[in-house]
Amino acid sequence: MAGITPLGPWFVLLSFAAFVIINGTIWLARRHKASTSGSRRAQLTAEIAFLRREAAKLNNPSTYARCAKYQRLANAKDKELAELNAGPAVPGLADRLLLLGRGIKMLLLCSATLAMWDGPVARVVPRAVVSPLSRLLAFPRGAELAAFGGVAVAPWLLLLDSATEALARAVFPAAGAAAGGGALGAADLERLAREAEATGRIRSMQQMASSS
Repeated sequence: MAGITPLGPWFVLLSFAAFVIINGTIWLARRHKASTSGSRRAQLTAEIAFLRREAAKLNNPSTYARCAKYQRLANAKDKELAELNAGPAVPGLADRLLLLGRGIKMLLLCSATLAMWDGPVARVVPRAVVSPLSRLLAFPRGAELAAFGGVAVAPWLLLLDSATEALARAVFPAAGAAAGGGALGAADLERLAREAEATGRIRSMQQMASSS
């Protein structure tokens, strides 16, 4: 069997450290994006439901002006929710980190596989530990390397990618939905009332400007 690549031990250590950093960064960016967008989405959904209910209560001749204000604000927040679901027009920091991390990881996978394709980067001792998978770990030279417990670069990188991603998820578990995300407090209700008044004033000014 061909001996382990001279850089094999260093490659194993450095590749492990690199994938921990890359997959950790990707997972944290993904978790932050999901947490922030999910929290804002839940808040907007609760606010829209409240505004629709209030508009329905005020839908009579004596309070029609207030009803229209709540309806306009609900429509504006409905539009904001649709834009949030469609994704930002300009990628944020989390999106840039995701693209950068995935690009670097793909570059490392391709370059390392091409540079170290011929020789094994590690050897499993005792070989019986991975005997059912020895040929897969030695791909594409399974017939030659499997009997000696050799691990080729491509299977090593794929296993390393999956293991470090699972490690990142275990160390930094996904953040759950914010407590009370679907409820509105007194401060939220007061803020919505002020927003409705401001929306009504802006609408009135626009109508006056268009008529003059």
